[in-house]
Amino acid sequence: MMQPWKRIEPTVTAAILLITFASAIPLVAQTAPTTPATCTTAPPGLTTLDFERAATLSDILTTVTPNLPANELASITAGAQEIREIFVYNSQQGTVTSTVFLVAAGATLPTLNFNFQTGVIQSTTIKVSQILTSCSPTPSLLIIGTVSASSTTGAFGNLTGAPAAISIGYTTATPPAINNVVEVIAGTVAAYSAAGTGTLTFPAVPVVPPGSTGAITVTVTNQQLGGTLVGGTKIVQVSQNPLLLDASTSKGTGPLTFTWTTLGAPVNFVGTGTPGQILVTFPSKGDFVIQLTITDSNTGTTATYSVILEFT
Repeated sequence: MMQPWKRIEPTVTAAILLITFASAIPLVAQTAPTTPATCTTAPPGLTTLDFERAATLSDILTTVTPNLPANELASITAGAQEIREIFVYNSQQGTVTSTVFLVAAGATLPTLNFNFQTGVIQSTTIKVSQILTSCSPTPSLLIIGTVSASSTTGAFGNLTGAPAAISIGYTTATPPAINNVVEVIAGTVAAYSAAGTGTLTFPAVPVVPPGSTGAITVTVTNQQLGGTLVGGTKIVQVSQNPLLLDASTSKGTGPLTFTWTTLGAPVNFVGTGTPGQILVTFPSKGDFVIQLTITDSNTGTTATYSVILEFT
């Protein structure tokens, strides 16, 4: 049965915490408002995620016995050292990397001048397959993927191949404050933190500039998939590779420009010579989030569309 680290034998407790933390998210305690403010439109994706947290034994759950040097376990258990983790999203590679390390108890957060060449306990890289955002009931972000790389001698050993998910809450402050972070490495550990210290940014939500009456109607089609593709969180299964996406019938008040990107795992884009059309080449099986940003040259208005494609 899954149980808190602090309820397990002292030596196992520290070990398990480290293991869990090896794939958990770094956070700092933070008081949430009684009535949290929420956003009005969910962000179309994730731009930057880079933050650190301090881990506590009681918030890491696992039944796996961790592997850690006895002196490090004793130091954590005695309260002389604490676990920290840095969590970084790479939008170009479509990965999230966690780096777990020890610092003296009470050290400044974020950690300053840490030697990452010698002091790392475990590192884990998650290949992102899907990013979901929501404003209901509070602003939130869910990152889903699979562990693609892992240190083999860390507290939890080699985690490569395990499904993983990271859930993050945040406030509407400027900049947003990170809260209620949970990371799950399937079959191994689950770790919670109340808050994180760092950076979280999103792509701009499409808006109509003041004084503009023009609006953009985004239409993305593929005849082999039945015509118009519904964007958002619905997953569309595809088997064609490359896949033609056609947004050329989208409408605005003037000439439109089209920018195609991915949120998470990358794909290869090749134009067809027709504005609004793109050939998408998938590097492997999996889920890929394709984002299209359309700009109206007359008004400056932008509209963003995203669709989740599951290449089988």
